[in-house]
Amino acid sequence: MKDEQQFNRPEPSTEENCEASHRASYHDDKKKILHRLNRIEGQIRGVKKMVEEDRYCVDILNQVAAARAALDSLAMVLFENHTRGCVSRAIKNEESEKETISELMEIIQKFTR
Repeated sequence: MKDEQQFNRPEPSTEENCEASHRASYHDDKKKILHRLNRIEGQIRGVKKMVEEDRYCVDILNQVAAARAALDSLAMVLFENHTRGCVSRAIKNEESEKETISELMEIIQKFTR
């Protein structure tokens, strides 16, 4: 799915970091992200229904794979927004660069395990 092309890619601004400013880096894409989450939620409900109906295992696994792919795709959108927004601003404004990069690396490691 090529939904990622529809999302805004924020340019770094001179705003405070995302946490301090209480404005998420995905703010401009929030409506699209929520729409995507609703679709993912529907996929999960569909998987549950398939299990309740004793559907064929491979069919269920295919739907699980699709839901995982949708979540991974959403995570990449959030990663990009965070990197282009929060991380970029923090480094540009020399706000605890080391801590910002450590936080980014920590979350990347969680997703690559």
